Amino acid sequence: MFKRIMQGIVVLLVIAVVGVVFALEPIAKFMIEREGSKQVGARVDVDSVDISFYPTHVALNGLTVANPQEPMRNLLQSEKVSADVDAKALFKMQVIADQVLLSGLQMYTERSTPGTLDGSMPPAKDESASGMPSISLPDPSALLAEEKATIQAEVTDIQNGFSEIESRWKIKSEKVPDQAQFDQYKLRWDELKNKNVIERIAGAKELRDDIKAELRQFDNLKDDLSTDSAAVKSLSARAANLPADQSKRMMSKYGLDQGSEGMLRFLLGDEVNALVQRGLSLYQETMGNIASKEEAAPSSEPAAELPVNILIRKILIDGYQVIGGEKLAYSGEINDVTDKQDYWNKPITMALRGGMEQQSQLVIDGIFDQRNDTVKSVFNMALKQLALSGVSLSQSPELPLQLEKGIADIAANFSIDGDNLKGSVAGLVNQAKLLVAQTATNNKTATLLAAALEDVSKLVMDLSVNGTVNEPAIKLKSNLDGILGDVLGAELKSQLGDVQEKLKTKLSADYGPQIAKFQDKQNMLGQYQDLLGDREAALKALMKEMM
Repeated sequence: MFKRIMQGIVVLLVIAVVGVVFALEPIAKFMIEREGSKQVGARVDVDSVDISFYPTHVALNGLTVANPQEPMRNLLQSEKVSADVDAKALFKMQVIADQVLLSGLQMYTERSTPGTLDGSMPPAKDESASGMPSISLPDPSALLAEEKATIQAEVTDIQNGFSEIESRWKIKSEKVPDQAQFDQYKLRWDELKNKNVIERIAGAKELRDDIKAELRQFDNLKDDLSTDSAAVKSLSARAANLPADQSKRMMSKYGLDQGSEGMLRFLLGDEVNALVQRGLSLYQETMGNIASKEEAAPSSEPAAELPVNILIRKILIDGYQVIGGEKLAYSGEINDVTDKQDYWNKPITMALRGGMEQQSQLVIDGIFDQRNDTVKSVFNMALKQLALSGVSLSQSPELPLQLEKGIADIAANFSIDGDNLKGSVAGLVNQAKLLVAQTATNNKTATLLAAALEDVSKLVMDLSVNGTVNEPAIKLKSNLDGILGDVLGAELKSQLGDVQEKLKTKLSADYGPQIAKFQDKQNMLGQYQDLLGDREAALKALMKEMM
């Protein structure tokens, strides 16, 4: 996405320059919005365009880029994007600049109109819920449908494991001395019996050496058989445990394995998942893609002076986000932004600092290194003494939990190595006041929860994220879990157990025939074990006869 945005901006800048050359600024503005929207897949709007020459300076005023995934939100909006650019490079579809100014930046802001290309409203979110108040557990059939590819991959892997072992032993068995070979050894011994002593001794030694070589081969085959028998046993266990293991994996992936220890996770519903996924999507759409290696398309044009499409040595940023009704202002820079890090030989680095009038301090640092085949990125954020008010923790109409006020300290650390993801967010809110909105006072569960939260003055939350970028495993725990567990725990545990049992039952039904076939393969190496045993015993008996 970020690459498409940057490539789109290249096109927009070229259009803007050409438009101004021909004194057609209104046409340039129209073309910027039209072509930019095509590049992003959502509405791109700009209030005005300013161009000056010698040096070439381009400014886009009032730039707004809608989020194609969430049409009622913007990916970003900026009061002004401006830069002195290399005009010669620009007409080669390159952005080469020492410095870009990104002023008045805001991320993920709400829109009053849809950002879809046709202006249509996005489909309404499904507000339906089932089960206990505020906790909407997923339907097992929906979970299985979503995880079908992953489950089938496990089944296929087990099948391939059996097939590889079976194929390997068909080949090995063909090399085992057969009855004809044994008969030949027997014939040689019978012939030696009629020789004189010297010939018989010499011939017997040679025959014994040949048989010993065969027996050494049997020793190697028996070692291989032992190893592969253990592999068959392991594959059979994986097959037998597939319903239980896969249901457990899904419960963990969707945060359903925490029981009352992760109770706040259920009250927050999909908000936590959405927040993490939004961050990972932003990473993939920006730093995760900008330096991806692409094959150069053949061209008859002369080679560019620099083998890059984008090279911005420094992006200076200032902007703000509205949090709890207050503006958190920030400024900083992103350095060495390029789509060819291996050429530039520098990672992309980011450093932002900010705060509010109430002296809260924001620190953000990041390194995004794609110079090698393995992507390595590190992101750290610290936010201290942030005044919060009116923050919704649970948007359930039955149990709308809200943080009325508090002073928050938040620390986040994330690292990505290839596809492997590891991260944590630690949050501490002091002077906290939690309440259950009055709209839920007629709900018995809400009334119990409101009473239980009256004396809570501190909120501690720990979020951990592991797994991969595409399949993060998210867990959230807090000091409220015990309190919430007392109010909601028994019913929740019952429902969670029911979901897991339904998953196991459906898995057993859907994959039962395949699992049964796998179980039939438990003794697939028995025939080869018997074969080796019979042939080895025959050769040892012949050796004994020759002694």
